[in-house]
Amino acid sequence: MSHARSRRLAPRSLLLALIVVLAASFAWAAQVTFRYVPPPGLDVTSVSLRGTMNNWGETAMTQGADGAWTVTLELAPDIYQYKFFINGQWPHDMCHDTTYGQGMVDPTADGCVDDGYGGGNAIKEIKAPVRAAGGPAPALALQFDATSPEDVSRVGDALAVRFEAGEGSVASATVEALGSAHAGDPVAMVRQAWSQGRETWLGWIPADSTRVALHITEPDGTTHDVGPTALPAKPFTAVPWVGASVGYQIFPERFWNGDPSNDALALKSDEYNFNPLWSGPKPFVSPSWTSPPSPTDLCCHQYYGGDLQGILDRLDQLAAEGVTALYINPIDDAGSAHGYDTNDYMKVAPHLGTLKVLKQLLAAAHAKGMHVIFDFVPNHTGIGFWAFQDVVKNGPNSPYWNWYFIKTWPFQAGDASAYTAWWNVPSLPKLNTGNPGVRTYLIQVARYWMTVGFDGIRVDVPGDIIDAPSFFEQLRATIKPEFPQAYLVGEIWQNAPSWLQGDQFDSLMNYAIGRDVLLRYAQGSSPLFGGRWALTGLSKIYQGYPVAVAAMGFNLIDSHDTSRLLTDLGGGDFGATPDATALARQKLASALLYALPGMPVSFQGDECALLGQKDGDLERYPVQWSSCDADMVAHYRTLARMRGRYPALTSPTWLAYAGEGPVLAFLRGEPGVGQVLAVFNQSTDAAELTLPAGGWQDPTNLRTYHGKVDIAAIGWRYLVRRN
Repeated sequence: MSHARSRRLAPRSLLLALIVVLAASFAWAAQVTFRYVPPPGLDVTSVSLRGTMNNWGETAMTQGADGAWTVTLELAPDIYQYKFFINGQWPHDMCHDTTYGQGMVDPTADGCVDDGYGGGNAIKEIKAPVRAAGGPAPALALQFDATSPEDVSRVGDALAVRFEAGEGSVASATVEALGSAHAGDPVAMVRQAWSQGRETWLGWIPADSTRVALHITEPDGTTHDVGPTALPAKPFTAVPWVGASVGYQIFPERFWNGDPSNDALALKSDEYNFNPLWSGPKPFVSPSWTSPPSPTDLCCHQYYGGDLQGILDRLDQLAAEGVTALYINPIDDAGSAHGYDTNDYMKVAPHLGTLKVLKQLLAAAHAKGMHVIFDFVPNHTGIGFWAFQDVVKNGPNSPYWNWYFIKTWPFQAGDASAYTAWWNVPSLPKLNTGNPGVRTYLIQVARYWMTVGFDGIRVDVPGDIIDAPSFFEQLRATIKPEFPQAYLVGEIWQNAPSWLQGDQFDSLMNYAIGRDVLLRYAQGSSPLFGGRWALTGLSKIYQGYPVAVAAMGFNLIDSHDTSRLLTDLGGGDFGATPDATALARQKLASALLYALPGMPVSFQGDECALLGQKDGDLERYPVQWSSCDADMVAHYRTLARMRGRYPALTSPTWLAYAGEGPVLAFLRGEPGVGQVLAVFNQSTDAAELTLPAGGWQDPTNLRTYHGKVDIAAIGWRYLVRRN
């Protein structure tokens, strides 16, 4: 399908609307054997490999005659985290375990990293071979599919067009728009990213184009013309307001108490009222905002009085910090402080306020240019939900019997052996979203809150929904025609492009970026997780996501479901005093977050430099506004101001630049004046970076750098191209 050294377009549009592959060569991969040798005296009956190479699924290992358990996989270059799953149990720490190993459970591992649960995952680095200087160039192995959102998507009035090829196989490329009123000469494409032996090239054409052609030149001068290829009539399109936004997550019960008169109402809605098998302490309202956390129940049934009026009272403060989008955890009537155990989907939780106050909040936020996203929980209800209560009372005679998965009846609410519950939590009976009646009701709920005035929907645990793809296709098909600017976000923690093909979600909660890459890099805990690794990790994600998805990314590092950012960066647990190094690492991590395409989202209180570990749910302790770190608040304001001042920082274009030792650097925006180079240094020593050609100005000191730039220890710079 290639024409060496030819510049004439071949009339093959129907064929090339499918996938173009110019050579049957793919990313380099290696055969890697994982081997587990049980320690003396341990009887082992089963072992599997679970890790990032299989999305923490289960890959069986087999036992050989020597007693060792092994499995061999073909793995692309990357750093993999993993554990052996032995006799149905996880080793606590793959580097320090005397039950399943003699110290190292896998002595061949390259080390261990924090697994997020107080233990350690093993890590193994697979390196790609380095091509010798002057050696043969890789095969072109071009892949392009104009019907795929990964290769063609829309942002604003332009189409992003991309193709993949073997790393190092392309010297230059142009893209030509056809059928557009604005069509002109071919436009230069740029090398966007590279990972695992593949590189991605990106170019922009007018959104009204109907066909596209690619012109590609290899390092030896061989040229290839691809197209003209028909373009989709309705490409996956970015929601325009998201990429320019600065996001902020609010856990309303712990944000601020604006109306103490409604505090006691929490006790009337609490799960305690519906659970005859209750065995824990009774729910209670704390006497003050600074009351100590309960040793047993901070997450769920200790109420501090935070409410919608409290958010309304602090909107000016958030606006001053540059916040332009709010994501609010569940506000509907529920049986806990977290709100994920719904009692009534279409009623505002009384202890949070009223529908009138909610509408006042939405109107005030919109008046300040803010968009607001609500939290939708379609996978499970609380035991106080009216349909579940009807099932408890009437059993098979209830019209809602098939809304749930009931195992035995009669039963008492709170007895999870009688019904399927999410993660077997008795207060969270799972909904049967395969039931058309359940599905219709839930989609009506989502539409209702959009009519109230919300601008987007964050969906809780979508991967656990029965028949998830068709459910979210139906949700999108219902919401988008009536609310075309609605933003749909799924709580998926992994790098999972299959959810982002234009038929389900606009974005995922990008923990795969924030925690798997940004946090690990900012921690600076291992040379393995340095600049080159971080650049590769970001490249891999942005190569797989459509550009429209990157443009509206929901980017976060911490949330109500993780330890606080500063705690994860060595600042200490709740009640500690963070040192200067930990504070610097939070500034580094947040500067990284704000430099990515899409919307940076901070968890309430991050700007105050608050601490709180996941253990005991202390990340959810009420925001102590009187304890805010003024310097950190100023830092977050600076980041927001720079995003507003330099358009490149809100551009959909992300281009890999350098990963050298502790230094990470990438470019934002299209090449030329105004492009931003974001530079970061995880080391406790100062570092230096060779700059792209031209003059690069640091807005903080107005100095323009040429050739090289220094980066302070645990430091960062946004450099703006001036010529």
